[in-house]
Amino acid sequence: MKDIAPVIALFATLLIPIIVILTRHQQKMTLLMHRDSLPQPQSNNEILAFHYEVQQLKSMVSSLAMSVDSLRDEIQSNQSVQDRVKIQE
Repeated sequence: MKDIAPVIALFATLLIPIIVILTRHQQKMTLLMHRDSLPQPQSNNEILAFHYEVQQLKSMVSSLAMSVDSLRDEIQSNQSVQDRVKIQE
């Protein structure tokens, strides 16, 4: 029994660094796998194309908003003209 105790102590002493090394390796591999699963950034050409499309959409929305405002103003002015005509009759 006395012969087994030093063997077990030596085995435990060597086993702890091996477990630490394996745990760190597993953490690094997990980190690498998660990085690979993240979406990759798009190329500059695609980003520039998206910026151009967004600018076009902004321009279209702006022109449509101005058109709606001018139509509203025209409708209001026509309504006021119609109200004046009705009062005079």
